Amino acid sequence: MALAIPQTSAMDTTVTGPDRAWIPSNNVSPHYTQLAHVGEQKLPTGFSSHNASTIAWSGHAFEFDSSSLLTLLPTHIRELEKASDHFQALGVPMEKLSRSNFPLPTLGPILSELAKQVHSGKGFFVIRGLKPDNYSRETSMVMYVGISSYIGETRGRQDEFGNMLLHLTDLGSAVAPENERQAPYSSVSQPFHTDIGSIIGLYTLGEAAQGGESKLASSATVYNWIAKLRPDVVRLLARSDWVFDSFGQNPRYSTRPLLYHEDGKVILSFSRRPLVGSLTSPRSRDIPKLTNEQVEALNLVHFVAEEHALTIKLGKGDVMFWNNLGLLHCRNGFTDSAEHKRHLVRLWLHDENNAWPIPRELRGAWQDSYIHAGRKQHWPIEPITDREYVSTQQRASGHA
Repeated sequence: MALAIPQTSAMDTTVTGPDRAWIPSNNVSPHYTQLAHVGEQKLPTGFSSHNASTIAWSGHAFEFDSSSLLTLLPTHIRELEKASDHFQALGVPMEKLSRSNFPLPTLGPILSELAKQVHSGKGFFVIRGLKPDNYSRETSMVMYVGISSYIGETRGRQDEFGNMLLHLTDLGSAVAPENERQAPYSSVSQPFHTDIGSIIGLYTLGEAAQGGESKLASSATVYNWIAKLRPDVVRLLARSDWVFDSFGQNPRYSTRPLLYHEDGKVILSFSRRPLVGSLTSPRSRDIPKLTNEQVEALNLVHFVAEEHALTIKLGKGDVMFWNNLGLLHCRNGFTDSAEHKRHLVRLWLHDENNAWPIPRELRGAWQDSYIHAGRKQHWPIEPITDREYVSTQQRASGHA
């Protein structure tokens, strides 16, 4: 069922604000919405009325094919095992891993072609067939990072400590109370958002007993829907006055647009947590609030993404890579059991040859992640269980 667009006439005096929750409800009164002013019916300069690229898909009609799903053959597995043995025998740190010391003569060209699909195709793909239980944790990580070097050889730091791997798993109340643990370390649902970085990788070491599905939504499809029916919202999203909470850091907040149009590419870049706060990170009271119109626009992006999302149940051993500039993502909440515990390992990657242009307003955070000459890298093969680390409000590494 298509989403209805809430609108009221100019005579409607009912005022109820939009839902400012971290995950908004679609069951709130629509009567705060006003008809767009005539001047706001035009799209911002440089924005097209429709994006017809391959990445503009809808989950309703999506079909997996060889460009979005690779099932590894036994020969591929043996090649990965041989490459992992070769790299580990060198005795060098993980940061030195590259295509040259992780040779995949048969699988490598296939991965390189799939890497092009991340930027010029549907924006993502899944690799199926790895068996993490067959290997030590260190070997599993070498294999994962080795595969990723064929997708994007530049890797990003995911926090201020230089951690290059982030473990997404519910660490439980023994590490920190539920009202303190940020979303990557809990079992809660997450709203649609983007991370910092060009390409996101996830390796599934374990599945939840129930739930935990990943969702992807095309930013181009979200844009096309909104541009056609609510151009005033496009104008709002492209304005530079969106206030991002720094949660006590200096400066107290920053401002930038959420929507960009670069070289024909539609880019949405945001997380809801620094915009409206969350249960574990309430929005700071001493910074400007988003206007009702901004929250309405933010919620509309979420609801349209939900309507057109593709739900993907990653199985144990599955690896997924996607274009973080072109796709929004979220996850369903989940329940673990003694036998089934959700555990994914994240990488941030960049492909110099095929990458989309980085909008000027995003380059500072991008450079801080990807340019790390002289800065230490850490490659934790197990989750970090420090209470302060998993509960800090100030980190922006995917705390949606």
